[in-house]
Amino acid sequence: MSLSGPGICTLALVLVSGCATAPEEKLRLAAAEGNLLRVETFLGQGVNAQAADERGMTPLYLAAKNGHRDVVALLLEQGAAVNPARQDGVTPLFIAAQEGQRDVVTLLLEKGADVNAQARIGGVTLLHVGAYRGDQAIITLLLQHGADKNARMSSGERPVDLAHKQGHQALIPLLEP
Repeated sequence: MSLSGPGICTLALVLVSGCATAPEEKLRLAAAEGNLLRVETFLGQGVNAQAADERGMTPLYLAAKNGHRDVVALLLEQGAAVNPARQDGVTPLFIAAQEGQRDVVTLLLEKGADVNAQARIGGVTLLHVGAYRGDQAIITLLLQHGADKNARMSSGERPVDLAHKQGHQALIPLLEP
């Protein structure tokens, strides 16, 4: 039995939620699993699409993290805010970019997600994440939607600096101001 991948998030949610008894917890679990039918059912029953847990994780955040584009689209259609931030400032777009969920990143950007959102700790932006990971497709999407190449982390590093440090030479021309 492997304890990695999207299933670990589901397992953790079940363990933390005590088998998910509250409707909001059930909605978050269904969103994390990508169970579109269950998400539709809970929303149809009036469960709040923006119901966050104690860490600020919403159904949208969990669906975005795990790459469940259809669930993300449904939650947004049903009134979920596109830019809710966890306590540390991480948004659904931020986590989708960090996890390499390109389809979800594209959808969130199309729906107006803040391309220049910064995490509260370290001042990291989405472009920093893409540069660190070496994800040219994510970087290109972010730049097409106005990501700031000059954004600096608390340490003063720009996205181009991270790409250079990580050895992602092909990204440097894209990220140079």
